[in-house]
Parts: sequence; C-alpha cells; structure tokens
Amino acid sequence: MSRECASRRVYRSRAVRRRRSLLFVVLLAALTATLVLAGTSGSRDLVRYDRVAAAAYADEWAMSSNPECWASADSDCANFVSQCVAAGGLRPIYQSGCEWHDGLEFPSVSWVNVGRQKAVWSTGSSGQSSPYIVQSAKRRPSKWAAGDVVYLGNVEDGVREWQHVIICVGREGGEWVYDSHTVAYRHRPIDTWYPEHFSLIRYCRLADAVSYH
Repeated sequence: MSRECASRRVYRSRAVRRRRSLLFVVLLAALTATLVLAGTSGSRDLVRYDRVAAAAYADEWAMSSNPECWASADSDCANFVSQCVAAGGLRPIYQSGCEWHDGLEFPSVSWVNVGRQKAVWSTGSSGQSSPYIVQSAKRRPSKWAAGDVVYLGNVEDGVREWQHVIICVGREGGEWVYDSHTVAYRHRPIDTWYPEHFSLIRYCRLADAVSYH
C-alpha cells in the first residue's frame, strides 16, 4: 500500500471518529435536556381554581356553618372564605411561616385571620406554591369573576387594619353580589359593607391556576 493511500485511510478514520464523538456529545446533550425538562415538569403540579365550585360552596353555607368544619360565632369571615377557596380546589399550604390549612381543633392563623390570609395568599408559600392572589386594587379589576375576594378594613389609631373579607359569587340583576360570615349574608351588593362600614377596600383577583412545587 502506498503512503498516500495509507494517509487517506488514516484521515478518513480520524474524521469518522470526530463525527462519532460529535454525535455522541449532541445525543448526550439532548438526553440531559430531556431529563431536566422531565424533572421540571414532574416537580410541578398546576391546579386550576374552580370558581363555580367555590361560589356554590359559598351559597350553600352562607347562612349557616358546615358542621364538618371549624367555625367561630364571633369571627368567622376569613374561615368561611378559606373554606370556599379550598372547595374551589386550591390546596392547603403547610410551609412553615406561610401555613394555610384547616384543622379539627383549630386551623392555621392565615385560615381564620383576615390580614394574615391576605398576606399569605399574596406572596405564595416560600416556594411551595405560586401566589393565590395575583391582583389587588382599590377598584374592581376588569376581569373580576365569581370566586374572587374583597378585603375590607379601617384605619385604627393611624394603622391600617384589614378586618373583613367577603367572596364574590357572581352577578344578580347586572350587579356583582357577595356572600359572607360572621354576620351571614348571601347575594348582597358591595355597598352592604363599603363605604358605610369600612373605609378601606381591596378587590383581590385570585389566580385561575396555581403551580405547586
């Protein structure tokens, strides 16, 4: 065999090895990307908020208390709204410092306390879920819907205090209506509460879907 033929054979062999190495690198990168994407999608769970179910629960229990749930005769508004939102499919949160869940003896603070509920729902749960409240405004958002909530309050000794929360259950006669505890109301307009009894208001739009990690 001539030196020229041998050189060509060696060159072709090296070129084949380079192409194979390059192909291996490409395949390895593609496999890694696939595994990363699979791990990412597998670690997240997207849950849609069922607004119809939340409003139906509110209507069912607006004038009474669900005997299977904790209830308070003195301060039950946040507890009631928590139950409604949970009935809409949004999951309890057990992350330390951002807990939101019911309990047979006593629920978490954010389940029953207006201000704490608003805070936890607005910020999410330290990485366990995306925020439940995605918009908060003094005026009703254009995409307002059943299942959204309204926080009401007053300024006490120069400090803003969120003291009441109600849930929207839809329209009646062309007007948005709301259900609430502690004083039981069903299908009442916003002026039942604001501005006659409360000077502060926040219309809070809940997420159509929440991502859980």
